[in-house]
Amino acid sequence: MRQEAIDTSPYLSDQKRPRNASARLHLWRRMSQATFLALLVFVPMFGLFRIDVATGAFVIGSYQVWFSDFPIVIGLWVFMASALVLTYSYFGAVFCGWLCPQGFLSELGTNLMRRLLGRRADLGVDGAAVKVAERKKGVGNWIKLGFYFLAGSMLVALVPLLYFYPARVVWHFVTLTPDPAMPLSIYWIYFVFVVVVLIDAALIRHLMCRYFCIYRIWQHSFKTSETLRIGYDAARSDECVKCGYCLSACAVELDPRDTELYSGCTACGECIVACDKLHERKDGPGLLSFVFPKADDAVSSNKATILSRMRGALPAMAVGAALFGFGLVNYQSYHMSVGNIGGLGTGMNTYVVHLANKRYRPADLHIVVQGLAKGGYTLAQHEVHFASAGIKDVRLHLNRDIIGLGLHRFSVRVWSTDGWSQTFPVEYYAVGDG
Repeated sequence: MRQEAIDTSPYLSDQKRPRNASARLHLWRRMSQATFLALLVFVPMFGLFRIDVATGAFVIGSYQVWFSDFPIVIGLWVFMASALVLTYSYFGAVFCGWLCPQGFLSELGTNLMRRLLGRRADLGVDGAAVKVAERKKGVGNWIKLGFYFLAGSMLVALVPLLYFYPARVVWHFVTLTPDPAMPLSIYWIYFVFVVVVLIDAALIRHLMCRYFCIYRIWQHSFKTSETLRIGYDAARSDECVKCGYCLSACAVELDPRDTELYSGCTACGECIVACDKLHERKDGPGLLSFVFPKADDAVSSNKATILSRMRGALPAMAVGAALFGFGLVNYQSYHMSVGNIGGLGTGMNTYVVHLANKRYRPADLHIVVQGLAKGGYTLAQHEVHFASAGIKDVRLHLNRDIIGLGLHRFSVRVWSTDGWSQTFPVEYYAVGDG
């Protein structure tokens, strides 16, 4: 059943809509998608965020962020989650139609298939078979389609690689240049990415958007009847009798004239573009537009609901930002701990001093053992140099013949040339036969 007419005048009036509004809407959407894709590439390339596979740590700028850096991790998560709640409440699925790489790649795959196999050659969300045009049933078109899908998948699969390996390593991988820092894992990881992207672009596409996307399920929890969606001017419904132009433009095969609150609409606006193009010939605006529907008496609490979410989300965003800032201010560039090789309390007299440099820059750490008699221990290294971020271990062996039997309390102190220091207390119990 079609929705009632919506007063769109406060949002995009028919009289003020530019004649070429549809072309502008389509252009702005493509620019938004391209900008977001470029951002996804530039973020890891310039070291703003990635994952260090060797250490299993997040990398923000030149900092390694471990899960032990609780304020940074939780603060960023709380801030982003709260910001998403506000986005969902007001703008609904705009991210899906205007920014999401999945949607963009799905559209490219659909357009490519239609160009090579015909306008009706598409993988519908209803599972219907692909209808190939008679004049395009040649094997050559299928070979071209497979080649383009494979080449595009190989190119796109390089983007997630940038989030797991430094840009220099990925460049050497692409150019087949030997690099000692290039792990063998990069080959099978890249292969997995290529396969996933190929299956997604060639077979899944908007099925993901409509049925499987976790983002959409999460999003539905915060939408209201006042959330941005496609509005239909039902008062002019006689102008779209037996038309269906907007239905053919919808990538997820919905009726844009009846977008329910929890429908699979991605708010891409292509139905608006299609309707406007058709009505431009009649010197009039289309019947579809983006609207923030007004709450009626039955749903008068919607605005209060959105305001209540804002009252809850904004403080949460502030808390998240404060936690994140606190974590950065109190960030520890180094980490150290001491462990017994045989396990604590076993009487084993060999320890390992674990050292970590969490910054991607050179560092020198100095180790001092305090509380033991001279000659009572042997330290493999007193100074450790890091060329960049990494983890190193230094052995510490206790000489029971010098320190004697019984309980011994001592500490290992590590300090750096830039002012950082940490002391780790150790208890060692020397037994006669251990």
